[in-house]
Amino acid sequence: MKFTGIKTVGLGIAMAAFLAFVPQQIQAETLTQNDGVMGQSIEDETDYHETVTFNPALARSADFPVLYGAAATETEYFDNAFTTEGDYTSATYYHRGEFEKYTLINGIDVSWWQAKSKASTDPLYRKVSGLDWEKIHNDGIDFAFVRVASRDTKDGSLYEDTCADSHIQNALDNDINVGLYVFSQALTEKEAIEEANYVLNLRKKYGWDVTMPIIMDREAGKNKRLTAGRLSKAKETAVCQAFADTITDAGYKPGVYASASWFINYIDMNSLQESGCKLWLARYNNSTDKKINSTLTYEKLSTIDYEFWQYSSVARVDGYSGNLDVNFWYKDTSKKTTGLKMTGSTASSVSLSWSSAGDVTGYRVYRYDSSQDKFVYLGATKKKSYTDSTAKAGKTYQYKVRGYWTIGGTNYYGGYSNVLQAVTPPSKVGGVEVTGRKSTSVNLGWNAVSGASGYRIYQYDEDEEAFVKLKDVSADTTGYTVSGLYGAKEYRFKVRAYRTVNSTNYWGSSSSELSCVTNPSKTGGLALQSDSSTAISLEWKKVSRASGYQIYRLNPDTQKYERIATIKTGSTITYQDTGLTSAKEYTYKVRAYKSYDGATYYGSCSDVTSMITKPAKVSTLKLSTKSKSVTLSWNKVSRATGYQIYRLNTKTGKYEKVATVKGSATLSYKNSGLKTGSTYTYKVRAYKTYNGKTYYGSFSASQKIKAK
Repeated sequence: MKFTGIKTVGLGIAMAAFLAFVPQQIQAETLTQNDGVMGQSIEDETDYHETVTFNPALARSADFPVLYGAAATETEYFDNAFTTEGDYTSATYYHRGEFEKYTLINGIDVSWWQAKSKASTDPLYRKVSGLDWEKIHNDGIDFAFVRVASRDTKDGSLYEDTCADSHIQNALDNDINVGLYVFSQALTEKEAIEEANYVLNLRKKYGWDVTMPIIMDREAGKNKRLTAGRLSKAKETAVCQAFADTITDAGYKPGVYASASWFINYIDMNSLQESGCKLWLARYNNSTDKKINSTLTYEKLSTIDYEFWQYSSVARVDGYSGNLDVNFWYKDTSKKTTGLKMTGSTASSVSLSWSSAGDVTGYRVYRYDSSQDKFVYLGATKKKSYTDSTAKAGKTYQYKVRGYWTIGGTNYYGGYSNVLQAVTPPSKVGGVEVTGRKSTSVNLGWNAVSGASGYRIYQYDEDEEAFVKLKDVSADTTGYTVSGLYGAKEYRFKVRAYRTVNSTNYWGSSSSELSCVTNPSKTGGLALQSDSSTAISLEWKKVSRASGYQIYRLNPDTQKYERIATIKTGSTITYQDTGLTSAKEYTYKVRAYKSYDGATYYGSCSDVTSMITKPAKVSTLKLSTKSKSVTLSWNKVSRATGYQIYRLNTKTGKYEKVATVKGSATLSYKNSGLKTGSTYTYKVRAYKTYNGKTYYGSFSASQKIKAK
């Protein structure tokens, strides 16, 4: 990239400048000097010799205060400028005072004119870099702009710079940051977009790691296509903007290269820079703002807000035998990272994000270490976010972030962000279990969580179809009784810990869901019925949601209740206990049970209820008669209270009770006042009085006899 026509410094220097400034055109072998930018020779903008010495009168005193921003006059500019001695030339350079807070970085720009071979008969003709990039870097060069394409052709077609890949790969291998440029002759927005896409496609094709701007080089070429186009300022700005927008949309930084006169006369610099486009100024002088002529005054020159300054085309850099273009890069590496915030946290991580700090290479994240009483480096990222995966649960941390630029293999650090306090939530609650249960309540318990301020218990609400808050409890509580529940019903619970910092709660993950069931309700309404001398029937009220019931009977010998039966359906509420002993008291209780998840849960037993069996059937009834009477006798019935004697009424055909014998020991009865010669039929049954009620055994077989 060259502006041609420097002042004569001597034949050798003039020839060197001539060779360096020639346009890079693949079709031409004969080197001819360009006329400059848009027909205006850059000679008018070049006002120093390579042998210029330092001028103390123009240098700013080291003790003079820096006035940032454009100086009001050229005198003030030089009063506030700071100077550097040329590393690759013999001149002293004056830099704007505002740049003193920036990092000043040295760079070069190259094309196929710096190829190793310039002979068209060589198979490697203009394909291999002629620079020793290791020496170049060791001599202080940290960046390079490489021409990758050009439109400087008679028909306006684009072509690839065949040495670009060799330049770029060798530069990158030696930690030199790379930007790209295209020698542009675009006359329309469409052509500008075409040039941008051409460069982007080459970058993709070769996989170049481009960290610096992609530049549109606006200058007159050999064929003077751009000069002949005579674009208006608005049109030229639109063409540059179209290029810049295409580069930006692809995720890269755009830039425009031109001379001072070109920027001032043909580009609306403000509108271009508002979109993030960088300006690269070509000015072969020891100051960019020194008045050149009545057209290029200090007042106009000082309006060029450039980031790169191409200050010489006849520089000497170790690693190349010829002249090179050299550049200053005024890199603001003081930018502070802002907007640091916590975007989320878990028990083992803190996620951070922040606002963009511009074209940084990446960001470094720091966390305060109380044991060292300082912030320590955690890690780096190229994103605007970072997750600290080394955090511990229930802790409070402090973070800060700063951007950095890796240029020439060296990191330059921006300002730290604000310090952010971040809190990790407590760990996930574990060990949630049922420690006790009743038919209307469940006792929950869980493991203590370090750093927790408290715990919240949740219960699933079937109507809401979601877990809802039940209760918050303090950190020293690891149990809670949920009451007001229904028997034999499934319930679902979760618990999670929280940590309160500055009135804000930070919530840990909910525990695993605990599903459980309450015990069945107490069995009620147990009623007994004496069915026979060997059986008693039980009946009770249905227990909602019960899986079944268990029947227990008291063993009078051990005075313990023994389970005598299990009913495996919740809808069956009766049971008959058989094989019992007659006229004997039996005591029962019943409880419901619920089968759930491979376990059985029991409700409270019913109230204890007792019943007796009926007396046994009277056996061996015998009759005898004499003197108008009949005597009945029978075998004793165990545990009977007494006996009842019945006689058949021949007129009605029904048995009528004729006597009650009290006491189980009386086993006979004399029925007197009978008619001689009449036949009488009898039967007898035992009875048992129990709790004010009489229970009867079966009748004996009936017997007949004729009275005497």
